[in-house]
Amino acid sequence: MNKNKDFEISPAGTVTDSDMELINKYARKQLSKDEVYTFTVVLCDNDVDRDYEHFTADTLEKLSQMFVGVTGIYDHEPSAKNQIARIYDCKCEFVEGKKTALGEDYMRVVAKAYIPVCDASREIIALLDSGIRKEVSVGCGIEKCICSICGADMREHSCTHIKGEKYSGKLCCGVLSDPTDAYEWSFTAVPAQRKAGVIKSFLRYDDDDYETMKRAAAQSERFKSYMILETVKAGVTAQIGIGSELLEKMVCSLSAEDMIKLKALFEEKSSQLFPVRSQLDITGKDKDISVNSEYSI
Repeated sequence: MNKNKDFEISPAGTVTDSDMELINKYARKQLSKDEVYTFTVVLCDNDVDRDYEHFTADTLEKLSQMFVGVTGIYDHEPSAKNQIARIYDCKCEFVEGKKTALGEDYMRVVAKAYIPVCDASREIIALLDSGIRKEVSVGCGIEKCICSICGADMREHSCTHIKGEKYSGKLCCGVLSDPTDAYEWSFTAVPAQRKAGVIKSFLRYDDDDYETMKRAAAQSERFKSYMILETVKAGVTAQIGIGSELLEKMVCSLSAEDMIKLKALFEEKSSQLFPVRSQLDITGKDKDISVNSEYSI
């Protein structure tokens, strides 16, 4: 694990020789750079999620090794027709200067994935580039969920503490440890972990590199369009009482920074209106475990 140097993130679609060496370990034939599309995705982190649970640093380190070679699908539906990507490299990293809700150094699992370039994949590549298909969550097996207040395993023993409540000023949450499997990662509309999703890097260029500057400007315009769409969608979901057309006109006049702030406020209200239930609850012993729903984070 590298605490001082971030996992290097290349612009989406940029493929290096080292990328191809790793990708071709999973291909039946030798693929060339123009036959694959690559992107970088944050799978999970150690921050407290919407279920008031969080991974330990050791758990993330183990998951980063387990997820290499794992397929990406849609909405945790374990079907071959939903397979769209595969991870070919994965690392754990600390983000310098960033803390979790509990005051710990922020840590995340960052993966590189590839998609074959073909007629069937052009739509998903367009959705990734436009920022529409972005959020992800992981499906994995976790052995323990420890109460942060009393230390009891919340799956094996009952305790009186409630996740999300504070006891003597300390937030109660489930501490997820001892991973046993990492079997899929999914594109999903509302992941339990707020920061999980596709990420990108800034383009670096010289002042006189006109073509590169044009591409950077185009990316900025795509980002603004994406933020308008996402902010309006968040406002409608939050049921603020303003129609989507009027809300879009209002949002268009805002800066990208203000859109981000407004979107966060809408999402906070939505989380209060529509709380996400825990997906790791296995209190019912008669549940059908064959669908792996207990471990969809």
